[in-house]
Amino acid sequence: MKSVNWLVCKLSIITLAISFSFGAYASNGQSEGLTCESKKQSIEKQIGYVKKNNNSHQIQGLEKALSEVNEHCSNDDLEAKYNKRISEKSNKVAERTKELEQARAKGNKQKIIKQQTKLADAEMELDEAKTKLSDFYKELGSK
Repeated sequence: MKSVNWLVCKLSIITLAISFSFGAYASNGQSEGLTCESKKQSIEKQIGYVKKNNNSHQIQGLEKALSEVNEHCSNDDLEAKYNKRISEKSNKVAERTKELEQARAKGNKQKIIKQQTKLADAEMELDEAKTKLSDFYKELGSK
């Protein structure tokens, strides 16, 4: 039992470390473009860089991507996409919680540890999805 507790503690620490790593990376100015405007700016920045390096093939691809963003990007659609992802991840957490409860009922320690890990991963994915939606709202508010 002592080794099981130690393993669970170790997994929890690893999960926390990974979570903080993602947060540090996200706050490091690494924006993938959460709103239509920031997606457009990101592509324009890439076009400028590629033009400096004279890569006409990449320029064509990026200009097509920019055209697609200009024609089809909607912040309402992006918001719906982020909310849908949260819903999917919430369902996954509920499913993993149920699987963990079933493993606990059976009493198989290895299965319990495996399900705890899966639940921790699902919770981390849910937190990331929530953070992305929150960052989307912040980015919208700063415009």
